[in-house]
Amino acid sequence: MKKNWIKRILWIAVLAVIIIVAMKIRQHLPAQSVGGTVAQGANQAKQTDAAAAGVTILPSDEGFTKAAETDRLELYFRSRDSALQVKDKRDGHVWRSAYPLKDTNVDGNDLWKGDSQSIFHLSYTNPNTPTLEVLESNSVLLQPKMESKPIENGISVHYDLQQLKMSFTMQFQLKNGGLEVHVPADSIKESEEYVIMRLSPLPFFGAAGDEVEGYGFYPDGPGAISYFKPNHPQYMEPYRSAVFGSDQISFNDYNRPENAYLPVFGMKVKNNAFMGIITEGEFDSSVVYAPSGYLINLNRTSAELTYRRSYEAVKQNGNLAIRAEKNLLHENHTVRYLFYGGDEANYSHMAVSYRGYLLKEKGLVPRMKKGDPIPLGVDLLMGIKQQRILSDRFLPATTFEQAAQILKDLHDKGIESISANLLGWTKQGFGFLPSELPASSQLGSMNGLEALSRMAKENGVRLYLTDDFVHAFKGGSNGSFSERDDVIKGANHFPVTDPYNVSYLLNARKRNLFFQSTYLKNLKSLPVSGMQFDAFGTMNYFDYNDIYPLTREGTAAEWMEMMSKSRSQFGGAAVTGGNAYVLPYADRIFSLGMQDSGFFFTDETVPFYQMVIHGVIPYSGVPQNLFHDPQMQFLKMVEYGYMPFYQLTYQHSDELKDTFFAELFSSRYSSWSNTVVKTYKEMSDKLRGSWSQTMVDHRKLKDRVFQTTYEDGTRVIVNYGTDATQIDGHSVLGENYAVLPKEG
Repeated sequence: MKKNWIKRILWIAVLAVIIIVAMKIRQHLPAQSVGGTVAQGANQAKQTDAAAAGVTILPSDEGFTKAAETDRLELYFRSRDSALQVKDKRDGHVWRSAYPLKDTNVDGNDLWKGDSQSIFHLSYTNPNTPTLEVLESNSVLLQPKMESKPIENGISVHYDLQQLKMSFTMQFQLKNGGLEVHVPADSIKESEEYVIMRLSPLPFFGAAGDEVEGYGFYPDGPGAISYFKPNHPQYMEPYRSAVFGSDQISFNDYNRPENAYLPVFGMKVKNNAFMGIITEGEFDSSVVYAPSGYLINLNRTSAELTYRRSYEAVKQNGNLAIRAEKNLLHENHTVRYLFYGGDEANYSHMAVSYRGYLLKEKGLVPRMKKGDPIPLGVDLLMGIKQQRILSDRFLPATTFEQAAQILKDLHDKGIESISANLLGWTKQGFGFLPSELPASSQLGSMNGLEALSRMAKENGVRLYLTDDFVHAFKGGSNGSFSERDDVIKGANHFPVTDPYNVSYLLNARKRNLFFQSTYLKNLKSLPVSGMQFDAFGTMNYFDYNDIYPLTREGTAAEWMEMMSKSRSQFGGAAVTGGNAYVLPYADRIFSLGMQDSGFFFTDETVPFYQMVIHGVIPYSGVPQNLFHDPQMQFLKMVEYGYMPFYQLTYQHSDELKDTFFAELFSSRYSSWSNTVVKTYKEMSDKLRGSWSQTMVDHRKLKDRVFQTTYEDGTRVIVNYGTDATQIDGHSVLGENYAVLPKEG
């Protein structure tokens, strides 16, 4: 009996300890550390009782007053917690900043239920600690003092985070056809104890549970969607991608996730949808999509605004420590929400709407005319170094004279429009960066290049010259850049390089000055169509260069000035990759991807990006002679509206096996010419009518069958299945496609 009492007492003691520990953890969970432990003690975050905050949830529709109204929308505001509601007057649908918890079982604890009511998420840190610890919280847990005042067509709310001695303002306005959320840079005040890292306005705006029909859209590569589903696992990570490429520079492209090329995101919930556009401050922002199953059973998407980044600092003892940047990124941020209903509530209409935004507000100009023929895209690899034990050998894979022969042969075989591009045409050939002028003597020198350019122009061939003004490689005879002055530097003021100190990135301002003062002058006699700027549309970086420091936006501005100068001198400019900032300056886009990054919760890749620019700017993807699954990838080209595109050489590709271009395993023109001509003529015959038109709709008709619709009503049906399928009385063969005109 005595032993039983002892056991009971011990069990009671253990349970008491567990309860106390749980309460302590719950009390301090609002200051959760990224990559560290949960922050302990009131001295760190000085926060109110998290448990109490977590359960203080107002009824979803109580206490709101109308703050603004337009012909289409009404904005409602609740002063107690600054919650918002936007009513679409066309159908009465209400979009909420706080999720109505009574409507569903979100399967989360009180802490995360409270989080679903927050008007912002905040990441912050104490800059005085020896190593970086990023703490995360939200408006529900921080309980800021709020002062609201009416502004034109909206409300302005100042949030005073007294526990952190930090404050900022968010403005909510009905303008430009939607809801705009603006965070003025001048409103941000920080303390010596805590500084802002990131801020997410309206993190649960339009959030949806598992029981409704819909999907989240995020800009992963061409675009991706994740359907809401009641049966799903618990996810460890959301989709979080820095707009225009990661802040963490990697010199290894293996398994590199796709870019968020466009600063957009969206949700479809039943018969309504919204799209968010980061219209200001997009260079220092990320897009977040968190599926149901990540921390709580709610699907949600939002923008995340960056105010500081982390970097590796060298301590006095020589060890490395992660630190936060000292200075706040002082820039305004604006996110615009646009709303759709009925037949417009889908990713297709989001893309059409975003195209209109680019044309109206961002300087996008159509580079195509109605009725333009489909061009054949041809990359010609000219010269490249072949690595040898004693000394490297320059390999002329295609001389300028041979390139002229290839282009003339294609023209003579009936190819109406050709968009050609030269790789490795400079003195040292492909892969020697930064490149050196003039053109290689072993390819035919500048005279040979000029003759090729004139021949191309006379035959209506658009000819671009590729060069890379971003990358630099040390080694061999390459001493054409300074590792001290010419390359980008991190916040620690050390050059950004790979583990072997071989690969570097070039300061954009210095490259721009060289490009304008020297480079273009050496090419002034060439009647080419323009420069093809490698990498400008695939990455973006902050640069702490001692002479020419640049923000991410500043880096892009230098590159865009170079593209503008190319257009001024030659009439055009092309670019690799499709980051949104290149679009107003690009006459052609290279290497536009067809696949998303493959996140576990992604259900479908969608051609959102292609829908935005088709019929506006021509684009190409992976060379068809390098396809690993030729028929399936060809069908994807047709579905997504790509031009036919090949990467060719005059010499046999076996010559390239000991070069930087060994992946070009099959490229000899004489081996590919018949296939190139046949493929081009098929695409021209069937798809010419839709080539210069904009896309207005894309949808999945059934398993493995997709439809793309163009502005004149033409539909392209692609069947990836092995069996034929019937669509509106038309048979589409397995692993094939059909073009149905408007009346079909």
